Amino acid sequence: MIEEVGRALQREHGIERPSGDFGLELVAGIKKGSVQVNIALTRDVRYARQTVEKIIGTVNWLASMGGRSDGARQPSEIGGRVVRHLNRIAEIQRTDKTEMRLELRNGRRKCEAVFGEAAVASTEALRAPQSEIGGITVYGKLYELRDSSPGEEEGKFFWGELRRDNDDVWRVQFKSSDIAEVAPLFRKQVAVTGIAVYYPVQSPKLIAQSFGPDTDRDYEAAFDELYGCNQELYKAPLEDLLKEIRGDA
Repeated sequence: MIEEVGRALQREHGIERPSGDFGLELVAGIKKGSVQVNIALTRDVRYARQTVEKIIGTVNWLASMGGRSDGARQPSEIGGRVVRHLNRIAEIQRTDKTEMRLELRNGRRKCEAVFGEAAVASTEALRAPQSEIGGITVYGKLYELRDSSPGEEEGKFFWGELRRDNDDVWRVQFKSSDIAEVAPLFRKQVAVTGIAVYYPVQSPKLIAQSFGPDTDRDYEAAFDELYGCNQELYKAPLEDLLKEIRGDA
């Protein structure tokens, strides 16, 4: 989470090749009833500190929402990245019955946040879909085929990641019965048609209804075929313009 949010923050400040590499050094220790991990920020400390402050600020904002998303402002792009990672942490906390506490120290305690029940409920509220549109076709390369997570109607469907040419990422939900047809398309250019579901902070989801390899398109041949097919639309205006140029009007 720190690295991904750090890259986004560096990019936002105009750094051409953001790395999110803050030289993180982890030192783990065990206290009674808890596990404490100290993370030292040893590189690019300015942006490292801003990144952690952004994460802590987002957790406190989620806690203040009290599990409700109605009327709340939508998180920024960076805030959305934080929320997506917190969603994964929430799944771990729910299973292990734990709670995450974050502290930023610089010789002394500067700021802190607790990712507790209220903040977890807010992340879940932000995961609720905003809208659905049917008949959407998305083109891109198919990556990362994986099974559904526990609690996601296990066995009924599996997931794929569709990366478009503009770097947008779509989560594609395939039916389990489609595995034999989907597997050969892995890491190939495909076209997937289905129901698009949009979320406030997650990448959009496409419930696949039909799919297949994306055929190569000859745009020059298409232009030659279509050019002039509706000549009546512009024939008369063009003749009038030619007359005007020749002085025949």
